[in-house]
Amino acid sequence: MVLRTLAIIVLAATGPVAHAQQGQCDPAAFREAVARASATITGLHEKNGPVFQEHLQKLRVLNNWQEAQYVVNAAPFVKDETTASLDIANQALLAKVQSLDAAGATTESGRCAMLAELKSAMEKVVSNTAAKWEHMLDKANRASIRPIQAGFAR
Repeated sequence: MVLRTLAIIVLAATGPVAHAQQGQCDPAAFREAVARASATITGLHEKNGPVFQEHLQKLRVLNNWQEAQYVVNAAPFVKDETTASLDIANQALLAKVQSLDAAGATTESGRCAMLAELKSAMEKVVSNTAAKWEHMLDKANRASIRPIQAGFAR
């Protein structure tokens, strides 16, 4: 929850209103919006990946999973209905970004409208990514507190 809130605050501080008011809707503003979201997502992966792997290794030890069991038993912590839903939402947002109508980009107001759409979509991608990490970490943390039976990783 904290990661999601922080990501939203960081992106909101440089949101479309601030840029539109300054008239900074040039190609550099588009690159900056994508770079900012990308950096935030990379930071989420770098911060949460090792912690998540630690939880999975703890589960492996607690439950005496052998190599073949580990891959099967760890899968529900990585992919479930919640993570799949967030992945699908992000794919749709990124497809939307790729299909933004450049026809209106011939005017400053058109470029600013496109930039606002881009930033909104990227904020949602960051938020979804943070929510996915939060969900996976919470699920793995709860399970690593006590041994579980295979298939009951909910």
